[in-house]
Amino acid sequence: MNNLDNSIEKVSFEDISNRKILVVDDAQSLLDLIACILKKVGFTNIHLVKNGQEAMEIITSWAPDLIILDLMMPVMDGMEVCRQVRSSEKTASIPIIVQTGMDDNKERLKAFESGASDLITKPINALELVARTKLHLHNLLLTEEKLSYQQEINDELAMAKEVQKNLLPSPCSLVKIRKQTKLNISSFFQPSSALGGDFWGAKTLSNDCIGFYITDFSGHGVVSALNTIRLHTLMFDVDDQWLEPSVLLTNLNQKLCDMLPTGQFATMILGVISPEDKQMHYAASAAPAPILGSWSNLSKYEYLDTTGLPLGINKSATYKTHQIPFDKENFLLCFSDALIETKMTTGETLEDEGLIKLLKNLATQKANPDLLDQVIATFFENSGNNLRDDLTALCFDYL
Repeated sequence: MNNLDNSIEKVSFEDISNRKILVVDDAQSLLDLIACILKKVGFTNIHLVKNGQEAMEIITSWAPDLIILDLMMPVMDGMEVCRQVRSSEKTASIPIIVQTGMDDNKERLKAFESGASDLITKPINALELVARTKLHLHNLLLTEEKLSYQQEINDELAMAKEVQKNLLPSPCSLVKIRKQTKLNISSFFQPSSALGGDFWGAKTLSNDCIGFYITDFSGHGVVSALNTIRLHTLMFDVDDQWLEPSVLLTNLNQKLCDMLPTGQFATMILGVISPEDKQMHYAASAAPAPILGSWSNLSKYEYLDTTGLPLGINKSATYKTHQIPFDKENFLLCFSDALIETKMTTGETLEDEGLIKLLKNLATQKANPDLLDQVIATFFENSGNNLRDDLTALCFDYL
């Protein structure tokens, strides 16, 4: 009883005194005794019934917080009541204290197998009955508080997820880019948890070029998501720097070195596409290498050079601007590492030539405006939705 006493000492009795207690016993004298014991210590919401069938009717309509149940009863015994209570999702979590005069351990085991939470023996010991009643109601209260807290957390995470989603380019903004520059941007974004460390952005620049970036902060979850918001803030006033991707990336690295805690970093590719010059300039910091493909020539598929130190590690790091041709014959697929590192159901990944092979199968020497959708669909079909990291993918083309 010492453990019981230590546990219930922490109970605020006012919080449990009006909890609904259902007592089920075919003996009126025992019903009266149990009710008297419980009322004497201050429990006020007690309902008494004489058999299991009546109990199930009350349980369904009244939803008690605790059931004190005799096992040997006419009409429906306590074992069956336990089974029915546990079989319903609405009542499965109700604690059940069974009372029995049986000394047979096998019969007691059957009670627990049927769904009993606890057991007290007859004749009823008043102190034990009160202690166990308080204990189970206390545990119920803690569980409810935990579930309520978890729901608050889930609600806040859902709101934060929506905020993060709203920071990404909207479909309307992508339509606007297409109307102004003829460049089409398809996108996919799915965090592995409620919040993610992947982030991307795109905007039309003053010279009708298109600036874009895709980044992946180490880890995932709340901390990584906060880092994406930091990056979004840093990208507000960089219009003049877009035309020199290496300079912009170097400046971002210096700022993130000051902002990120030790051990946190980000990979990134940042580029500018010029429809007029039919060129793309980009700089990268250890990002997964994008694939530059040709709609009409399957031999012209290549991974771009994205070597460079991740952002946030070394303040003196510098980055190189690369230049490649990019016109109506091309498409560019950028992605976070989840796309190529997630294991397929075969045990293989899309690393190395796996992703290029998939793209060639989907493109088949002709322009495919649904290329990204088909890549993502194929990925999930073959990975069994086993996504353990945030996944972002972008496809740029002039279709």
